[in-house]
Amino acid sequence: MLLSLLVFSFAWIPLLIVGGVLAYVELARLARRAFRGAALGAALIVGGLYLTGGLAALAQLQFAWAGERGTVAPSFARWALLALAVTWAADISAYAVGSRIGRRRIAPLLSPRKTLEGTVAGIAAAALVALAFGAVYGLAPAAVAIVALFAGPAALAGDLIESALKRAAGAKDSGGIIPGHGGVLDRIDSLLLVAPVVYLGFVVARSGMMGR
Repeated sequence: MLLSLLVFSFAWIPLLIVGGVLAYVELARLARRAFRGAALGAALIVGGLYLTGGLAALAQLQFAWAGERGTVAPSFARWALLALAVTWAADISAYAVGSRIGRRRIAPLLSPRKTLEGTVAGIAAAALVALAFGAVYGLAPAAVAIVALFAGPAALAGDLIESALKRAAGAKDSGGIIPGHGGVLDRIDSLLLVAPVVYLGFVVARSGMMGR
């Protein structure tokens, strides 16, 4: 993803399309194991909209630019990179802290390994990354505040939504396309909700709402 975003920018949208198709195939397979009849149809429709919305926001962020400080035009897709960075910061920090010192489970029925300690670390890490991006690239304070406050919780929510689907389907991973890491949906579950949060921040920066 980083390579396509920062080096081969023309590949960003095709990458998201391919990833979205693979993720939907995985989602549909899980849904068919978890639901029947009208519930299955609703799950397939809602799941498709969910994937499309998250990936569309991420696609838009490649071209997002709100006149950041010190630039005439964007040198790279910093808003898309921000979405990736806060997601990875939240996921990595939550795992690292939770696996080492995590004791209190927050969702034992959905995701037994998720702990309060890891969750707090993930949310804090996402906020710190958002603040660092804002300082380095001169992003609008209101936009930075939106990302700092909501990206971490959005990453957690995206992870739990997928965990709920996998639990209903009786599956550990969404697929096996990435050895040791599960499926594509496993890799982008948090990003699907973080991207719209970052896009909202960009819209606020672009429109000048709440001041800059």
